[in-house]
Amino acid sequence: MATCLLAAVAAQPVAAMQFGGLLGGRSSRASDSENHCNTVGQSAGRSVLSGVLGGAARSLGIPTFMPMTEFADVLSTEIACRLDEEEQEKAADATIEATRSGEVGTSANWESETRPGVRGSSTVTGREQRADGGNCLQVTNVVIVDGEETTVPETMCRGPGESRYTRQA
Repeated sequence: MATCLLAAVAAQPVAAMQFGGLLGGRSSRASDSENHCNTVGQSAGRSVLSGVLGGAARSLGIPTFMPMTEFADVLSTEIACRLDEEEQEKAADATIEATRSGEVGTSANWESETRPGVRGSSTVTGREQRADGGNCLQVTNVVIVDGEETTVPETMCRGPGESRYTRQA
């Protein structure tokens, strides 16, 4: 078993590993903030193990989750990394729906169609008028995966003439 795992890992180029490769190096794809789950603050050993296991999982056909760049203006990495592509789309749609009115208290829920026990919500918890005429909303995004809750407060803003709110870095 261990030999098979090592062979599967060796067959994977370092750049293909989801967590930035061995020893925390960057992959040849886009930056961590765009396409990879956050490993800031992890020990080198944990980062190596994450990279090895991620590469092995992919070689065996086990899905690993990466933030989709198309949802980066709506979803934080902390939320996106817990969800597959369909779930990321549902979470992004819920966030857009909750912010559409711009009213505090507006909420939208979603549930995964592919994984039982995966669901989430977006709720507008605050609103602020900017000096330039734009608006910012405080949005709390929640995702629950197999009973484990992740809550991420976000600031989303819309400038004058813009049709929707986008996440602020």
